[in-house]
Amino acid sequence: MKHLILISAMLTTASAAFAQSECSQNSTIYKFGNTSEPKEIRHLGSAPEFPFLREKASAHEVYMAIKKSERGNMNKAGMSELNGMLMEIGFANGAEDLSESAISMQYIPNGTEGNMGSAGYTYSYTKLMSPDPEGFRAWKIASPSGNANCVLYVMAKCGNAFYPKTTKTTACINVPVNLTGEESKEVTLDGAAIQTSTDKVYVYYHKRHRRRPLSSDYSDLVDPKASTPILISKTDNMTAVPQTYRVTAATSDNSVQVCPDQTLNVATNVNVEKESEFTGYYPTKATNKNYKLVSRRVYRKTERKMRKARRREHRVSQLTGVDVKR
Repeated sequence: MKHLILISAMLTTASAAFAQSECSQNSTIYKFGNTSEPKEIRHLGSAPEFPFLREKASAHEVYMAIKKSERGNMNKAGMSELNGMLMEIGFANGAEDLSESAISMQYIPNGTEGNMGSAGYTYSYTKLMSPDPEGFRAWKIASPSGNANCVLYVMAKCGNAFYPKTTKTTACINVPVNLTGEESKEVTLDGAAIQTSTDKVYVYYHKRHRRRPLSSDYSDLVDPKASTPILISKTDNMTAVPQTYRVTAATSDNSVQVCPDQTLNVATNVNVEKESEFTGYYPTKATNKNYKLVSRRVYRKTERKMRKARRREHRVSQLTGVDVKR
């Protein structure tokens, strides 16, 4: 079994827009005139805008904290700022008209751009990038008019107000990962193994009498009165033996986070298993012999020529110091 590193995969993804249409723009949080890049916000809690709304566990707790601050004449500066925001999304009397049903919990997806408040009621253009793949947890305050695009968010961690930018932008979202195409594929490699063989051609003549049997090297020569064969040709052959592998691609990620203008990385495991191979016996060097019957005269003449050739090879080897191989 082997693991490969590189493979091509297709992902089915989707995109979604997280934005809202403008309501009133009297409060600073609802105004967008900036041309600079947004400041990325990865952590919350260092400069709370509405401390009395921090770390609330439910919409009911958020509602009661607002009502307590309003009726108890507490957090005057904070309530004045919050009332102004609530009035601009449709609550004519601010927190006095706010109902608990207007408050709900929602995650703001990573990549969402908008204005965020801070301590001292200052506002900056930001881009939310939470360590949590779901985004930042927030309390959504809906408009009493029913306008789904006219809302205000209060960040659950820090109690800071947030208003998404009115220009639609594509936020980071989680999408399922689907590897398309065949789940596995067979791949045949022609050069996975090599079979070698040697073809040899010999000449011999038929003797009238033969006193000694041929060497066992020539046991495949059926003529019992054959002369000792003379090798006149030798050819080495190499043949690729195909082997089949099954390649399977899979990913351990059921979903991935997709963000605009960011590289999408998906960890993919590729499993390669050998399915078939030659299971017989391939000799290290198989030899195929071919014997050719010739006359005694041709045999003797061939023998002399081959003897002279070997002497010449020996002389060349002595002169050059290199063995001559045929």
